[in-house]
Parts: sequence; C-alpha cells; structure tokens
Amino acid sequence: MAQNNVGAHAQNDSSRMLASKASPSIKKELEKQLQVEDDSNRQEMESFADYYAIIRTMEKLETQYIRGTIAPDVYEKECQKLLPRFSTLKECLPSDMQNPAMAIPTFMSRYQLKAARAANRFATGVPATCSAGGGEDSSKIALFVAEAVQGFITLMDSLRLGMTAVDQVHPLTADVVNALNKIAQLPADFEPKMKVKSWLQILSAMRATEVLDEV
Repeated sequence: MAQNNVGAHAQNDSSRMLASKASPSIKKELEKQLQVEDDSNRQEMESFADYYAIIRTMEKLETQYIRGTIAPDVYEKECQKLLPRFSTLKECLPSDMQNPAMAIPTFMSRYQLKAARAANRFATGVPATCSAGGGEDSSKIALFVAEAVQGFITLMDSLRLGMTAVDQVHPLTADVVNALNKIAQLPADFEPKMKVKSWLQILSAMRATEVLDEV
C-alpha cells in the first residue's frame, strides 16, 4: 500500500509538471484530472482511517467485556452499533477488504495492528452476549422463543416479497440468531440454530449491495 501511494504521488507530480508546460486548454483538463485523482486518494485514505478507528473501538469494547469492566447490556448496545457501521464502510474499501474473515487480518498485517478480538467479532456478526447463550433468566424463555419465531417469520416474509439484497437480509438474519442465542435451553449444536448462524456468516462475507440469487 505504501509503495502504491508513493507511486501515485510520483505520477501526480509528473502530471503537474506536464500541466504547467501545456497549453491553457490542455492544462485545464490535466488540472481537472489531478483534482479527481487527489479527491479519490483522499477519500480512500479517509475510509482506511475510519476502518482503523472502528476496529480499534471494537477491540477495546471486546477487551472491556472480557475483563468485566463494562455492563453486558451496555456492551451489547455498543457492539450492535459498530457491526452495521463496519458492513457499510467495507463497501468503500478494496476487494481484498470485503470479507471480514480476511479483511481485518490483511489490514492488521499491512498496518501492524493487533485486533484479533475485533476480527472475530466482525466475522461472527453478533455480540458476544448473543453468541453463547446459557446465562439468561429462564423465566423469559417464552419471550425469547416468541422473538425467534417472529424474527424467522419476518425474514421469510421479506424474502417472499423480493427483499433479497444483502443489506436487507443481513439485519433480519442477525435478529433471528440473537433471539435463538438467548434461549439457554437450546444446545450449542442445535441444527436449526447452526444453520441460521451459517447463513449469517455467509451474508457477513458478502457485499451489502449483492443480491441473493437463491431463496
């Protein structure tokens, strides 16, 4: 990336020298092209800066949760804010940054960033409080079952209505996973639960603008 940026700057410098010696009409066109290139480079760098900030924030949040220095409900609320922001931001990044399972390790290696916990959370697609279950009040089991059923019905109805874009299906699938994970009585290897989780992982690895071709 650093070499690419150096090469881009060198090319821009050469273009500026050419523009300074060109005729007025050509000079104007070259200056316009340089402005577009500068804006594009600036936008890419801003996207990387935002990407870095979100990863660092998630890593800090995961560390606080593991150490017990943040309340589970506060952790879950903040985590659910970061997950969709990450999905939206990755659309502005290069193709090798699209899949969360590969994007963050690639980014960490490239910029010497340590954020293994954040990488795992973004790849999972749900907060840690919703990924294990087992700690919920059993008196709420009926409510959680109702949430799971309602979430699944909403997901199926949306697909039947033709809402097949990833950015439409992903949040509905995440809602179902969250509801199922709150049902402590369900075993970790419960097949329907594992199936919906696999759907969520597949959706998390896709671009938000992609459309499902099989429903």
